[in-house]
Amino acid sequence: MFEMTALLAQEAGGTGDYVSFPNIGIKIDPLISSFKIGPFTIHMYGIVICLGMVLCLVLGMRRAESYGISRNDLMDYFIWALPISIVGARLYYVIFSLDYYSKNPWEIIKIWNGGLAIYGAVIAIVIVAVVATKVKKRSLLHLLDFAMPYIMLGQGIGRWGNFFNQEAYGSETNTIFGMTGNVISKTMGDKLVHPTFLYESVWCILGFVFIVIYRKKFQKKVGEITALYMIVYGAERALVEGLRTDSLMLKIGSVDIRVSQWLSVALVVLGIALFIDAKVRGKKLTDVIEDANERGIVGVKKAKKEETGDTEEEESSLSRAAAILAEKPEDGAEEPDPETEEADEDSEAEESETEPEPEPEAEEPEPEPETEEDLPEERQED
Repeated sequence: MFEMTALLAQEAGGTGDYVSFPNIGIKIDPLISSFKIGPFTIHMYGIVICLGMVLCLVLGMRRAESYGISRNDLMDYFIWALPISIVGARLYYVIFSLDYYSKNPWEIIKIWNGGLAIYGAVIAIVIVAVVATKVKKRSLLHLLDFAMPYIMLGQGIGRWGNFFNQEAYGSETNTIFGMTGNVISKTMGDKLVHPTFLYESVWCILGFVFIVIYRKKFQKKVGEITALYMIVYGAERALVEGLRTDSLMLKIGSVDIRVSQWLSVALVVLGIALFIDAKVRGKKLTDVIEDANERGIVGVKKAKKEETGDTEEEESSLSRAAAILAEKPEDGAEEPDPETEEADEDSEAEESETEPEPEPEAEEPEPEPETEEDLPEERQED
């Protein structure tokens, strides 16, 4: 059962691919787990994971700048995180399945048959985020707060790849959700099993909705969203992992432990501690976003004005600046002190009250024009 797919079952002479939920009367037959385009075989497992990634990227690009992250930075993170997360997911799975892969090393590269561990992908993404934020001088927790809801959505969508491969199912059950299939029956016979992929998918999608609403309406400090992801996903995985029959095991002495289950418990504990610390000592989210705007990382305010065509605020700012410049004194001149001006006005008023007003000077009479009679005789002769 280890990495057997519906395609392999069909090639081995099976009756075809199907999945059935007998207790609720649902049967999917045929189940298309892969198809061919020319010489290439396209697996639904890969298509589902790619669709999840693309959807998360599109949603993230729409919200990035309003959260203080530039779209260019986000695309850089995505380009680096995509291949490294796939390598991390496969590496995590192979490390804890060495008994099989040491005997079948050529199977390591066959990721289309399943065997991608979500925790390996998440660890790889966090490593990329640490390096990228260090290089770009950004806030690590701020970036993780933005990314974690979309990672959870991607997990919820990606789990349907397990459905097409008929893997990541649980132990025997008689509940209404009990399922079987042509690949499952090769290991479990006629028994119905828990569709643990479905449980995790529904939980992750609901968790995505919850975290996005919290981020929009209630987040105040950086680190809260990362902590909530750790708590919400860790709690679900710790519960559901206990139902699975294909858990990755680690032998400690004579005891086999479920690696992902104990990692999930640790994740919940660390998430609670981080949430408390973020609430008490974390940076304000608004301060981080404003800092991003001031440093020119994003142009949220400018973008909003260009979209709405609202220029009134800019015009009023220019008017205020012009008024200030008009009132500003010339270079070298000192601005009058209001208090000194008041004191001078008071002293001038007192002086005007005490000093007598000067008497008006007598006006000299204007000389009368000279007549011929008044002129001397010599001038008259002329």
